[in-house]
Amino acid sequence: MHLTTTKIAELEWGNYAATLPSAQLTPGLDVELRDAVILTSSTIFPTPDANHAALLRATPQTVEALLTEITAHYTSRGMPSTIYLSPACTPGDLPERLIARGFVKGEQAEAWMVLDLTNREIPALAPKIPIRQITPAEVNTFAELFLRAFEMPLEFAPAMAQLLKPSVGLPGVHHYLAYHNAEPVGTLSLLCYRTLGILGSAGVLSMRRGTLTARNLVRQAIQDARRVGVDKLLLQTTADTHLERFLRICGFQRAFVRECYTL
Repeated sequence: MHLTTTKIAELEWGNYAATLPSAQLTPGLDVELRDAVILTSSTIFPTPDANHAALLRATPQTVEALLTEITAHYTSRGMPSTIYLSPACTPGDLPERLIARGFVKGEQAEAWMVLDLTNREIPALAPKIPIRQITPAEVNTFAELFLRAFEMPLEFAPAMAQLLKPSVGLPGVHHYLAYHNAEPVGTLSLLCYRTLGILGSAGVLSMRRGTLTARNLVRQAIQDARRVGVDKLLLQTTADTHLERFLRICGFQRAFVRECYTL
C-alpha cells in the first residue's frame, strides 16, 4: 500500500483522536493534539506506549525548539523522552537530530496495518466462540486476560483496569471478551473516530492461538464498526513478525512503518 504523507498523517491523527473521549474522563491520562506534535502522558501507566510524542511537523527553523519542549515535557514528569517518527514527520533529518541529542533508535519498528471494509464480505462468527462487550464489572477480567496473553506481570492489571474503566459504554468504544466453554480466552478493543476504526488490546491465551478466537474478535469488531459508518480499520503491531504476516493473510495491508527513539 502506497500512501501520501498527508494520508499517513490522517491515519496517525485519527488513532489519537479516537482516544480523546476516554482520556477526558480518565484522571492522570492526557492526550494533547497540536498542529506541530501529539503528546500523550499517563501517570497511571508509565510506559512508552502511553507516554510519547508523535506526528512531529516542524520546520528546520522551529524543530530544535520543539524537541527541547518535548524533552522538558517528559522530564518534568519524571519519564524518559520517547518520540515516534512516521513518514509524515518533518523535517526529513529528524532521525539525525534525535541521535545527535542522545536519543537511541529502538530495535523494533511498528507496522501500521489497514483493512478496507468497503464492499468486503465478512464471514459469520464461529458459533462455539461467542464474543461480547464487557461491563464495568469486567474490566479487571479484561486487563488480567490481556496481560496473561502476553505473559506480562499481573501486577499491571489494576493500572490497566483503571485506564480502561472510564471508557466502558462510551459511544464508539467497544471492549470485547472472547469465550471458550464459558471461560474468557481473548480480548480486543475497537475505538471509532469518524469513518476510521482503531483496533487495539488484542490478546489471545496461548492455548487458544491457531483457533478461530482472534478471527471471531475481529469479525465482531468489523460488524460493529460498519454499523456506525466505519469503512477502514487501523491497528499497530511489531513489524516483520508472525503476527504481521497473519494480519496480511486476514486482509490487512501495511500502511506505513513508525520508528521509536528514546532519550
